[in-house]
Amino acid sequence: MKFIPNILSSFRIFFSLFLIYLNPKKLLFIFIYIICGISDVLDGLIARKFNVTSKLGAKLDSIADIIMIFVILFKFVPTMVLNLFMILWFVVIFFIKIGCIFIVFFRFKEFGMVHTYMNKLTGILIFIYPVLNFFIDCKTYIFMIFIVASLTAIEEILIDLTMDSLDLDRKFYFNIK
Repeated sequence: MKFIPNILSSFRIFFSLFLIYLNPKKLLFIFIYIICGISDVLDGLIARKFNVTSKLGAKLDSIADIIMIFVILFKFVPTMVLNLFMILWFVVIFFIKIGCIFIVFFRFKEFGMVHTYMNKLTGILIFIYPVLNFFIDCKTYIFMIFIVASLTAIEEILIDLTMDSLDLDRKFYFNIK
């Protein structure tokens, strides 16, 4: 049981990369994409349920999340109709998120991304997009993702700049213990 979460994250990395070669308007893409999403949920649940969390597991999960996000961006951003404001907004969010990775690395000499509730919410909204886009046009939904992603990026950079020690499982900025 100890290695199952890491195996699931590793499979998610592999299958996410495989998605690059598939057409997002085909059912095979959606099927594999949903499997990736299920594995994302299961790896964390299993790790916590059986108390087999690890730094390696957290890093694999973060790497799998990053790859999954880049695949979604690679497959869907070219198909989106975004005005200049939305493009600039996207670039700002992107650079804040990249900045967060560098801040953690330079402050704590480790790779990591904080797993806040807002990051999870953003991840869920982004995850839903390709499935929803399979059926309908999602212009308003994209705007909602941008708003939530902006708040998430601001929260994450505040956490990264102010935490005393690296805590990748911090749930929100105003951490109540």
